Amino acid sequence: MTGFRNMTLKRFILLLALVLVADCAAAPEKEEIQPTQVEPLMIVAINGRPLYQDQFEEFLSLTPNEPGEEPVQSQRSARFREFVMEQLLLQEAERKEVTVDEALVREQLASWLAEGQEVTPDLGERVRTFLKIQKFIKQEIRGQIEIGNQEMQRYYRRHSDEYKVDDEYHVLEILLEDRERAEEIREQLHFGDVRTFKSMARSYSQGLTAQGGGDLGTFRSGQLPENFEKVIFQLKAGEISAVFRSPEGYHIFMMEEWVPRHAQKFHEVQEAIFEKLVGEKESVALDEYVNQLFQSASIEVHDRTLSLE
Repeated sequence: MTGFRNMTLKRFILLLALVLVADCAAAPEKEEIQPTQVEPLMIVAINGRPLYQDQFEEFLSLTPNEPGEEPVQSQRSARFREFVMEQLLLQEAERKEVTVDEALVREQLASWLAEGQEVTPDLGERVRTFLKIQKFIKQEIRGQIEIGNQEMQRYYRRHSDEYKVDDEYHVLEILLEDRERAEEIREQLHFGDVRTFKSMARSYSQGLTAQGGGDLGTFRSGQLPENFEKVIFQLKAGEISAVFRSPEGYHIFMMEEWVPRHAQKFHEVQEAIFEKLVGEKESVALDEYVNQLFQSASIEVHDRTLSLE
């Protein structure tokens, strides 16, 4: 079943999560009409467990396409493979006696109720299924992955360009509505005197950053309006701008710190590298695990319009 190589862990978990959300948010009100009794149509038996057309149709209606894919109904075989995969993983979770903390189920249902969403009677079981598969994958796939420090170091060296940071500018500001008052305050400020600048900002600035000593934060090129960048980014560390006018009022900027483009140190990105490597191995391992499940499972397809090829 090599077709499952395209089904990554990320997409599968996304499908599970979106099924839950869609089922909760879009559940229609049901009329009090007794439905006509129709014999359920079995479409597949997985390890002796029958699954029916209505279950698959519900799965189709709630699982999204990836960008660029054709509508769901024209991708029935692809969705059928995903449907079967979910059932195989659920059976494995049950075989391994994976349990779900009912407190987590209640917590999820309560959060949806608090948001005003409708909670249908069978939603609790859907939440349990999702959490059970999620926990099983975490235990059987992620829990078996080991990433050593040397492996992370090698990745860091080979991908050093990914961890270079552009010039960063830490900026302070005083904002006033009156230009004359702004000019008076500007005359009292001096190069490199960060303490006085912050004190004046707290006392006189009318901007939202006043209580924080005028601290605007740290920026990189392209994150501020162009007219602001022309004024701010030409300042040296400790330098103070002339009074600058904008639609908000009259600004005085100080470059508290300028950090030139540099490579982040390994300890700064170690956690991100770990998560990246785990994610990559996780996806490969899940593909291999699912392929093994398909090879060993007894799957009898009863609907000729559906295929696992």
